[in-house]
Amino acid sequence: MPLPQCSRGTGGLSADELLALGDGAIAALAHGEAEVIIADTRSELTRFAGNEIHQSVAERSRHIRVRLIDGGRTGVGEVRGHDDRAIALAFAAAEDSRRVTSTSDVSPLPAPTPGDRDDPVAFAEATAAATPQERAELVSIITEAAAAHRVNAYGALSATTTTTAIITSAGLRRSATSTQASLVSVARGDDGGGYASRHSADIDALDVAGLAAEVVDTCERNQGATAVDPGDYEVVLSPYAVTDLLEHLAWVGFSALAVQEHRSFMRIGEQLMSGSITIRDDARTPDVFPFPFDDEGVSTQPVTLIDRGVCRAVVYDTPTALQDGVTSTGHSLPQPNTWGPLPRHVAMDAGDTPWHEMIGSVSRGLYITRFWYVRDVHPLRTVITGMTREGTFLIENGSITRPVKDLRFTQSIIEALAGVVQVSRERRLELGEGESGVLSPWLHIGRFSFTS
Repeated sequence: MPLPQCSRGTGGLSADELLALGDGAIAALAHGEAEVIIADTRSELTRFAGNEIHQSVAERSRHIRVRLIDGGRTGVGEVRGHDDRAIALAFAAAEDSRRVTSTSDVSPLPAPTPGDRDDPVAFAEATAAATPQERAELVSIITEAAAAHRVNAYGALSATTTTTAIITSAGLRRSATSTQASLVSVARGDDGGGYASRHSADIDALDVAGLAAEVVDTCERNQGATAVDPGDYEVVLSPYAVTDLLEHLAWVGFSALAVQEHRSFMRIGEQLMSGSITIRDDARTPDVFPFPFDDEGVSTQPVTLIDRGVCRAVVYDTPTALQDGVTSTGHSLPQPNTWGPLPRHVAMDAGDTPWHEMIGSVSRGLYITRFWYVRDVHPLRTVITGMTREGTFLIENGSITRPVKDLRFTQSIIEALAGVVQVSRERRLELGEGESGVLSPWLHIGRFSFTS
């Protein structure tokens, strides 16, 4: 049976209905202050393996989160489900939590600000209305291309629609409906594989044919890889690999809390990276899943984090902004938390070099398709470690000559970005591990350390 289609919604309650549900709960509040966050999500997935679709599933869910503040104590309750009692259960859980929480500094609920409803939202009707048949037809472009080249394709195409409403006793009422389409594929031959992905708010904007050609080509070129010695190499990193670098910088250093706790690499006003590197967080740009507000309901402001290699600014939520005497930039995670604010719409500015010309300028180095299982080693120095995967190639005299076996790297991100030689003209929207958008170029880096 086909799933029902909807207009600017999840098939559940509309944004106005979710706001009304929260309004009713706030109106019944007997004492203290409260924040209610309700998210209705419809997630659909088509999974394929060995060039055949083997799973097509859909799920609707509701997540209710209540924060209560009273008597110098904060309590949080979370409930999942559409039951009529769910919001009452969330309030009861929050009160139980608040009652046993020790008195501490309480972050106030932000007040509404003018212009809150003017910012763009990543939404596409085609994604919200996509059917299993339509997803299957898109997947078939990949599986047929792989079969024609006698390799096997694996992966998944997902389409998600989420309606979020935030209501507080301070008078804040925000809502938005967003969509996200994500296609990831791996192709495997007898002795090697390739990887490719595409992401967009609009499922019709996914370059599926381009992904199919890319993943099959990488797989075919990556057969029979041989070893090279570890050491320092000149590298060209694809956007898949660059996304890992940017995401880890966001985790360990771009937060005001990390600076306040002296665990961030950011030294405002100092140049730590190449002058060709500018990194921004901009929730308004159509290229990075725009969304108008954070998990406190505060409008998310554009922030230039690195400006031509210089540490320029970090992002704030309400608690960190109060400590520094500034205004929140709208980068809060659900409060209270120990993580602090987080940039979730990171983009590196494009350069002026076509990415394929970067390879021609490398006498001997490596082309890296993507990294795998990247972990922090020394957050203050931005040292990470991980493996290359599904497409590591030797570059000799300006040409890719052969595939090489995957290598482990251990590298400081800021040192790598200090040695950037070229930034590509082209960029791609990728997804980080936290499902946040990252707009990444190709990078030509003068030295990258491989340890085994």
